[in-house]
Amino acid sequence: MKTYLLAGAAMLALAACAQKPASLGPDVVVPAQAGLGAAQIQQLVVGNTGSGPMSGSQVRYIMYVSPDGKAELRLPTGIEAGNWRILSDGQFCAKWANFHDGEEYCQRVYPEGSTYKFVDRTSTMFLTFVPGRAL
Repeated sequence: MKTYLLAGAAMLALAACAQKPASLGPDVVVPAQAGLGAAQIQQLVVGNTGSGPMSGSQVRYIMYVSPDGKAELRLPTGIEAGNWRILSDGQFCAKWANFHDGEEYCQRVYPEGSTYKFVDRTSTMFLTFVPGRAL
């Protein structure tokens, strides 16, 4: 009898490990319509600092986008160096030393009032931009 109980407990433990972790917030919905074009994104971000909340948390995201393709990101853990680029199809892409596990991610950009919504499959950021470097 103990053998069956132990086997059952082990199967339940393994099943729990195979489940997808719970989301940190509501599912991210990527709008069906096209976002800003490449030239509009360049005018918005290059040489400017964007700041605002990240989806699923109250973490404030602050990034400076330098004209030379370099970027800086301020998170509660400190400032990270990174690189950025804008794809011809209107996606803003960034790659940071540690954020997003150091992997490049690309986002569509949508105007939303006085802020801009940066959206990909896993996150949404609502950023407001000011001229220059303001980390």
